[in-house]
Formats: sequence, C-alpha cells, structure tokens
Amino acid sequence: MAQNERKKKKASSGDSMRTILYVVLVVVGIAGAVALGTSGGSSETTTNTVVTVPGGVQPAEYQKVSATGGLLAPLPESGADTEVGKSVAVLKGYDLQGRPISIDPAGEGKATLVVFLAHWCQFCNREIPVLNKWRESGEVPTGLRVVGVTTGSKADQANWPPSKWLTAMKWPFEVMADSEAQEAARAYGVGGYPFMAFVGANGKITARTSGEVPVEQLQIYANAAVAAK
Repeated sequence: MAQNERKKKKASSGDSMRTILYVVLVVVGIAGAVALGTSGGSSETTTNTVVTVPGGVQPAEYQKVSATGGLLAPLPESGADTEVGKSVAVLKGYDLQGRPISIDPAGEGKATLVVFLAHWCQFCNREIPVLNKWRESGEVPTGLRVVGVTTGSKADQANWPPSKWLTAMKWPFEVMADSEAQEAARAYGVGGYPFMAFVGANGKITARTSGEVPVEQLQIYANAAVAAK
C-alpha cells in the first residue's frame, strides 16, 4: 500500500513538472511570435517609406521654388527684348523626383539654357523632339547647361502628369519642377510656351524666345550665350 502511494506521488510529481514545462514553452512561444510580429511590422514600414536624397523632398509634380534676385519683365510680343543684358534670379528648388536642383549661371560660372515647358502645350510637344535631335547631333556647345522647367501644370489637361510626360517624350536634360504659383516662370518673365532663356556664365540674359525654335536658331542663340563675357 505504501509502495502504491509512493508511485502515485512520483507520477503526480512527474505530471506537475511536465505541466510546468509545457506552460513555459507556450509562454516562450507566444513571446517569440509577438516579437516576430513586431519585427515584421517594422520591416514593412521601412519598405514602404519613401527614401529621399540628402536635402531632398517627396516626389511631386509641383515643388517649392525660391527666386532670389531681380525678376525679369515679360517678353514683349514684338520689338526688342529690353531685358537682354540683365541678371537673372537664382532659382532653387527640386526636380520631379524630389532631388535638390538650382539654376544659378553666375554662381556656377556656366552658360545656361532654361526651357520652360507645359505638358499640355502642343508647341512644347513639337519642340522637345527638336531639342532631342539637337542633343543627339552633338552640336550643343560644350559648356552649355540645359535645364527644363515644368510649369503651368494642370491635372485636368492632356499629358498629365508632367513626370510621365517627360519620360514618354525622352527628355534628356535636367528638370526643375515649378511651384503651383509658377514662381520660376514669373522670375524669367515667361509669357508663352515653350519659353527659352539663354543666359551667359555671367548670369545675364543673352536672348529669350517664346514658341517653337528651329535647330539652326537654337545653335545661334546657344553659341552667343557661351561666348558672353
């Protein structure tokens, strides 16, 4: 009888130990699952976060623009351009991917062609292939920087958004996205599209044009900008 009691006690003790061990394993398993779930959530958040370059912002069709310096008067419809020889404003902003970009010919000491483009403009859609052909010809003067500025953007017009439009048009140069208030365009006196401003390395306007420009005329204006002192 005593032996049976001892066996029962041993069995009862063994069962208790197994129960405790089981509970510990369950608790550890739950803790591990919670930790794994938390880790998985963090990983997903990191994956979905938009990574920007230092000083950059979120990609957007409109970007903040600052214009420092004198603002040019609008290009007259006829007659001489009275703004030729005047200094342009320094533009600082971002491209369509949110990367910082500035247009500062004098500060960079580089002649610059600034091309203002509207995605819905039929003349812009005809001029971009001309600019592409000009670049492919190898005739763009050495030392001339070419920057496009997407401006006048409208979500209810053709070829929206500008970012996809420029990709489809195979735009080969740099891009600055204008603000919704068109601050970059106003700084240069833009009155129609496409609008081109040729600026010497001294930061002064050498020529401005509105509308389509053939390659031959582009070459003349570009050479003059590069030669400006």
